[in-house]
Amino acid sequence: MMDSRPLRIAIADDSPAFLTAAANYIADLPGFVLAGTADTALQAPGLVSSAGPDVLLLDLGSPPVRGLEMVKRVKAEPGAPAVVAMTLFHTPEAAAAASLAGADALVGKESFVIGLAQALARLFP
Repeated sequence: MMDSRPLRIAIADDSPAFLTAAANYIADLPGFVLAGTADTALQAPGLVSSAGPDVLLLDLGSPPVRGLEMVKRVKAEPGAPAVVAMTLFHTPEAAAAASLAGADALVGKESFVIGLAQALARLFP
C-alpha cells in the first residue's frame, strides 16, 4: 500500500449471509477498514456518496445487467473508487462483461478470500 492510512472498503451485496461474512473478513483485514455496506447493488451509488470508500465490492447479482449498470454508474462519478465486481463464478465471460462496464477487477465468490487478496494487491501495490 502506498501510505499508512487504511484503505476503506464498502460492500454492496444482496445476500445477507455473504454480506455479513465479507464485512467480518474486511473488518479483520490488516490495512483495511470497513467503510459501509448496502443490501443491494442498486444502493451502491448512495453507499459510495455516503461512505467515501477507496474500494467498492459490488455484487453483479441477478439479473447481471443491474449490477453491471451500477458499475457503470459508480465509475462515471468524479473520484470514483476502485470497483471490484463480484459474481458467483469467475468466468471469462463475466470478466469481460465486468471489464467492459468499467470494473477494476472481478472476484468469484467461490474464491473470495484469495481473489480479493489478489485484486487488492494488484490495485494497491
